[in-house]
Amino acid sequence: MHNEFKVNEMYHGFKLLEQEKIDEIQSVARVFEHIKSGARLLHLENKDDNKVFCISFRTTPTDSTGVAHILEHSVLCGSRKFKTKDPFGDIAKSSLNTFLNAMTYPDRTSYPVASRNQKDFMNLMDVYLDAVLYPNIYKNHQILRQEGWRYETEPKTDKLIYKGVVYSEMQGALSSPQEVLTGEIYKSLFPNTTYAFNSGGDPEEIPQLTQEDFEEFHSKFYHPSNSYIYLYGDQNLNECLKFINENYLINFDKIEIPSHIDDVKSFKEIMERTSEYSISPEENEENKSFFALNFVCGENSNAEEYLAMKILYNMLIESSASPIKLALLKEEIGESMLNFDQMNMDPTKQAIFPIAVKNTDNRKKERFKEVIFETLRALVENGIDKKLLKASINSIEFELREADPWRIANKGLHYSGKIMESWLYDGNPLAHLKYEENLNKIKDSINDKYFENFIEKYMLNNKHCSLVVLNPKKGLEESKVKALDEKLQNYKASLSKEELHKLQEENEKLNKAQIAEDTEEAKDTIPKLSIEEVSPEAEKIPQVVTEHKGVTILSHNMNTNKISYINLLFDASIIEQKYIPYIGLLRDVLGKLHTEKRKYSDLVTEIYSATGGIDFDTEVYNEKNNIEVYYPKFIIKSKVLSENIPNLFELVNEIITLTNFDDTRRIREVIRETKSKLQMRVINAGNQLATLKAYSCFSNADKYNDILKGATYYEFLCHLEKEFENNCSEIADNLRKVYKTIFNKNNLIISFVGEKEEENKVNSSMHIVLDDLKNEKINAAEINFKPSNKIQALVTASNVQYVVKAFDFGKLNHKYSGKMRVLQTILNSEYLYTRVRLQGGAYGCYMDMRRGNNIAFASYRDPNLTRTIEVYDEAYKFLEEINYTQKDMEKFIIGSVGDTYRPLTPDRKGEKATENYICGITYEDLQREKDELLSANLQDIKDFAYMVKEGMKQNYSLNEQKHLHYFTLLKHTYCVII
Repeated sequence: MHNEFKVNEMYHGFKLLEQEKIDEIQSVARVFEHIKSGARLLHLENKDDNKVFCISFRTTPTDSTGVAHILEHSVLCGSRKFKTKDPFGDIAKSSLNTFLNAMTYPDRTSYPVASRNQKDFMNLMDVYLDAVLYPNIYKNHQILRQEGWRYETEPKTDKLIYKGVVYSEMQGALSSPQEVLTGEIYKSLFPNTTYAFNSGGDPEEIPQLTQEDFEEFHSKFYHPSNSYIYLYGDQNLNECLKFINENYLINFDKIEIPSHIDDVKSFKEIMERTSEYSISPEENEENKSFFALNFVCGENSNAEEYLAMKILYNMLIESSASPIKLALLKEEIGESMLNFDQMNMDPTKQAIFPIAVKNTDNRKKERFKEVIFETLRALVENGIDKKLLKASINSIEFELREADPWRIANKGLHYSGKIMESWLYDGNPLAHLKYEENLNKIKDSINDKYFENFIEKYMLNNKHCSLVVLNPKKGLEESKVKALDEKLQNYKASLSKEELHKLQEENEKLNKAQIAEDTEEAKDTIPKLSIEEVSPEAEKIPQVVTEHKGVTILSHNMNTNKISYINLLFDASIIEQKYIPYIGLLRDVLGKLHTEKRKYSDLVTEIYSATGGIDFDTEVYNEKNNIEVYYPKFIIKSKVLSENIPNLFELVNEIITLTNFDDTRRIREVIRETKSKLQMRVINAGNQLATLKAYSCFSNADKYNDILKGATYYEFLCHLEKEFENNCSEIADNLRKVYKTIFNKNNLIISFVGEKEEENKVNSSMHIVLDDLKNEKINAAEINFKPSNKIQALVTASNVQYVVKAFDFGKLNHKYSGKMRVLQTILNSEYLYTRVRLQGGAYGCYMDMRRGNNIAFASYRDPNLTRTIEVYDEAYKFLEEINYTQKDMEKFIIGSVGDTYRPLTPDRKGEKATENYICGITYEDLQREKDELLSANLQDIKDFAYMVKEGMKQNYSLNEQKHLHYFTLLKHTYCVII
């Protein structure tokens, strides 16, 4: 295909501007311009069958009404060709997509899709192009009211309130102090630019968005002249170009779009900005401040500096051996440092280097700044530790070569983001893909003070810098809620009876539209796959089981680009019940403490110099068909290039035989940091913690897991930190006890994923660990968990909630079946989505299901509590009344296959096969489950109505929310104030 295209030639309205082979990503890149419309298009041709399409627009809002974000939701609610009220949801439930979403960034909006099926891929591309270029927002004004904001009357109180999907989402997002901090950093560094506004929307400003402004934003920015189209994978490029041109771009003429982003001139002095975030009246304000010292470091489109900054950021922020982290810990400034991901920070035109800490004393603001500058000066004057630098370079190189940070087997999606970090800012779109030359240049320049000069230029001598302080304020949210309530009730009082009646009529009209069934004519506009497109066979993951020195070896031979993934799974069932929380703590401290051979900072440096990382995890696996039997495991996960396999085993051996637990100060630092990270998870992913807590009420495996990594573990960490001074010796002793017991050949499983050549190297080096391991046969400890059926609640400083209700379907005489996956698809798309998201205004709601007899309904960033529980309780009525055609059922089955059988990275495949081995799940089981899924019919789904009805009566419910008055609606409430 490479030779078919020539530079400066025209192809279906597209002129090929540039073409080259990029060895780093095994692809041929082609850059096009669509001459008539001005659209840009980039194609990456390779052998990856997971094809990606994405269209992005540079969107630069001038206020915080969230117009860009609300528009991202809204264009997917019906368009010119696709007549249903929710084409996005309809295509999702009838597609084999491997990715389907849309994202709002501070300066762009992107619409990516991916599929391994060519027909499906073309369908998805068609739906998305029609959605962004011809949405229904101009003729259906209810879309803004549904997705953005609207007035509603609360049934029980008759009070006026705001509702809307994005309104609820951003209430949840801005309940996180990390999100607030990020917004303040943008404002401090880029005043009077688009970055000074919240593109997601500030709930206080969202209700200012009018239909006129909404439409104007779309007509201004959603034009092909402002678009960036991306194609990736093994597809027919000619066919794609022809389709895009003839169906869409040919209808537009090139125009000028005012979306350019200007640089902010460097400041004359460091900018300081102070703001506040809310904590509950019961919380102590002490040591709850956030600090961030932030530098603007050139342009993101400068590929060499971009890569250098990533390496330096890894060394100074992400590494446990960071000199800045060590200096701040020594001064006891902050419980933990925050990275880009934890702050949900997106790329900007001018690159940002933030150094941020959470939970500190606001009186230490000046010392925070001094410590950072002192440390940076010392690095420049004395030179950076070369080993530490090489470790960070190696770490980033691993990331570049794996190109899948989310571990979702979708490199094309990752590359689309990398491309936009230059292309959007009028730079070379291929700049960040061609990293080899810059990486080698940086490696060769280590001895020439390359990074010392970078620090001097962009940090020590750079006035384009800000210090942001975020302080806690008791009752801030309560006062906002009170002021909003007064404002809304005053507005309601100002309305005439006719106006109030009109508002109620509008809401009834929206409500009816949301639950109304699309016509058959409208449904027929949604492209569908046939059931014949679905492979009937379950995927077979290669796995060979052998034994070596009394240890079970699971080998998974597959192409991994010469990377070996090696997991050691130790039996945790031998640990006594009272020490189970210490298994979790051991997981979190290992690799972060000194050993008998070296300091922990040197250990971390050595790990990342020789490997792609050594991580520690815990999992609890359920026996197939027997919920009472489970297998807790302590897991060491690692990845390494073949030449360093012996070094990896030497390091693992050092950690599991020579770790020193005497430095209790360091143990306390790790406890604080771990607690801090879990605290962020409570706010940002409370649905996960709440679901695990609900499952723990009836599942012993999940009870164990909750103690290891859930809400119970968080409580354990809070207690340890509070009582640390009195109990530090006992904590260290308990850690030692678990450490000395758990690392044993007893039931040890080693999982290897990689190529045959690497497997031989692993086998010949394994003795380095196995020879020093104890070989004692220890019986499983006796564990007696008490069942709990009380309704529980966790209280968080958030003004939305996560509402979960779960049950044990095994107690209702049901066994796990592939048909349940179709039940899940139908409830998610046809019932929960409509009732909880569209009508209730929650950001999300879904049914979670596990083989171990677990089913849960969970909402995400939900403004409701009792209303959502009522929706869960009444789900069975919906199932009793459904009456889908065979065509509908095929659509749900295809969507279920797409959801259930997503592509996996090689390491994830190995983990899946290992899990199946431990649980006793055979290939025959997997094939039977897929057969059940593919053969599900309407009656099968209706038959689940009784199970759901009786399951909801079990009342294993957990609600994570803020407002204490809601608790009067619950009985036997158990509260944890966070």
